[in-house]
Amino acid sequence: MTYNYTGYPIIRELRHMIENGKLGQITHVAAEMPQEGFLRLVGAQDSKPQPQAWRLKDDFIPTVSLDLGVHVHHLIHFLTQASPIEVCAMEQQQGHFDGIIDNVQCLARYTGDLPVQLWYGKTALGHANGLRIRVFGTEASAEWVQMNPEYLTLHDNRGHTSLITRAANDLKICNQERYTRFKAGHPAGFMEAFANYYADLADWLIRHRSGDRQPHPMVAGVEIAEEGLRMMEAIARSARTRSWQPVTA
Repeated sequence: MTYNYTGYPIIRELRHMIENGKLGQITHVAAEMPQEGFLRLVGAQDSKPQPQAWRLKDDFIPTVSLDLGVHVHHLIHFLTQASPIEVCAMEQQQGHFDGIIDNVQCLARYTGDLPVQLWYGKTALGHANGLRIRVFGTEASAEWVQMNPEYLTLHDNRGHTSLITRAANDLKICNQERYTRFKAGHPAGFMEAFANYYADLADWLIRHRSGDRQPHPMVAGVEIAEEGLRMMEAIARSARTRSWQPVTA
């Protein structure tokens, strides 16, 4: 599954930090993906936006969840390796298109009793793509914003704040040769994230053909996509029933 947002080198650096305890025990995650495409007027005539037709068809799971929510779910899983257990959510229609859900907010409990907040939608003016994730731990917290993808902000438990750039000499992941096709200062942006993920897929295929059936740590399989769909379904049930709902197998 092409969850390309995990291809950003700094995101992979953050995962390495979490795995190696730099943030301590993870206590809370907040992830959001606000966009403005269903509300912001376009062109000199201030015309109503005209999204692709497929974005204006909702079923039981709103299309905004299938479009944005699954990416937010996977990014949380990629960084924490935790899975959703139950959710409490609210769905709203706030944009120009009647009957189409375009704003979703959710509280979730993940494995290990990890509390998680999710927000995604298409009516957040000022955000072309405001993908942001914050991970809080007992020793430090980290924040990454896709609109500024070369930087990671860290806050430690002694009151220090540091800005980590992809060019830092002591980084373990970003300094690997495969992530330095573009020098620092030439951002490893959206297309680079795709390229990094496709390189992972190629590496996995080469291993698979040689007889190595071990999963690739950077490649998302169908089981993660299925988990994301089950979570989006639980979010839809929760919004309709106004209750906590389990993410059922």
